[in-house]
Amino acid sequence: MRKLLRGKIYTFIAVFIIVGVIASLPAYIFYSRVEKAITAESEKQAISLVASLSSFIENNSDKYEKLYSTAGSSNGENGTDYREPLIQLFLDIKKSTGAKSIYTEKYISETGLVHILDTENNTREDGTPQVTTGKINSLKTMALQKDIGAVSRIMEHDKSEKLISAFAPIKKKETGEILGIVGVDFSTDHVRSVIEGIRNMMLTAYLVSILLVGLALNALLLIRYKNMITDYMTNLYNKYHFETCIKWCIKDALISGSPFSVMVIDIDDFKIVNDRCGHIVGDEVLKKIAFSIKENTRDDDLCFRYGGDEFIVILPNTTKKQAASVGERIQSKLSLKNLIGENPADLNISLSLGIAQWESGMSAEDITEWADRAMYASKTTGKNRLTLSENPA
Repeated sequence: MRKLLRGKIYTFIAVFIIVGVIASLPAYIFYSRVEKAITAESEKQAISLVASLSSFIENNSDKYEKLYSTAGSSNGENGTDYREPLIQLFLDIKKSTGAKSIYTEKYISETGLVHILDTENNTREDGTPQVTTGKINSLKTMALQKDIGAVSRIMEHDKSEKLISAFAPIKKKETGEILGIVGVDFSTDHVRSVIEGIRNMMLTAYLVSILLVGLALNALLLIRYKNMITDYMTNLYNKYHFETCIKWCIKDALISGSPFSVMVIDIDDFKIVNDRCGHIVGDEVLKKIAFSIKENTRDDDLCFRYGGDEFIVILPNTTKKQAASVGERIQSKLSLKNLIGENPADLNISLSLGIAQWESGMSAEDITEWADRAMYASKTTGKNRLTLSENPA
């Protein structure tokens, strides 16, 4: 019984692992696609924002050009009336969208830009714009080359932080001359938190799905296995499973040194039942006798329909004398009336039993043969008897 239980546990673990491995690849692919979709959507939002800002600034390019012309100079008066509202607009947008920073840069050459406006602190003590000069990276170059629209990408900032950065060109409305670039940075923390939340939900769903599918497959396998080892008529184990179990019992006995016994049970004159009452009644008798055998044995005892009208019981940790008490109980509980109802004239149903105890050196075939010989001894000496095997100790 312990081996049966271990077998079920091992089967469940194996099914769980196999289902998990099979489901891992599509789950990973799905997660990767979700991650890419969320990142792409965040980049689209960044592009939409800078494109709108670029269009807004270009509609006031004459005012922005005045501010543009003061960048890098000590004279901060020109464009001041435009600069403050624009900074305030940037701050409002930053607050409403969760952007880390919004800024504009003046185009100097194909290799250089000057920082002009920023939502961060970008004024000197005298109130003039705080400007810085920087190189044009590949993403900014792509943005400057676009006639319209914007570009976005996750970029590493100062080797310590990754940002979703988007850029759009600022052009003079009348001539199309490049004035500079507007940029926005979004922290990837929000994206990561969303992705982690989805990952946790997917992981939970993945584990639950594996568990449910594993349980379903395991149940199907157990049903299939049960059908393989069970006699369809009596619901006892079949001969195939007896051959497996008797070998298990011998291995356990060799390790533990505990005895076990085998009981062979045969129905006396069962052919007469089929001949007089028909095979349908005969089948019902087999079912009821099988039920009686199971009902009068212990939970640890293994009951089998060995074939035809013959049954076998394996009794673990039991000597043949102890097994004899079980056999006598089975015989005493047998009731003809309970088996076939009204008793036809001259019809008698009884059981002949033979019991053998396993001894060291015995094979599965040996102990089965000794128990079978003892059963035939019961038949030849009058039937309805119980005989203990005289197998050599």
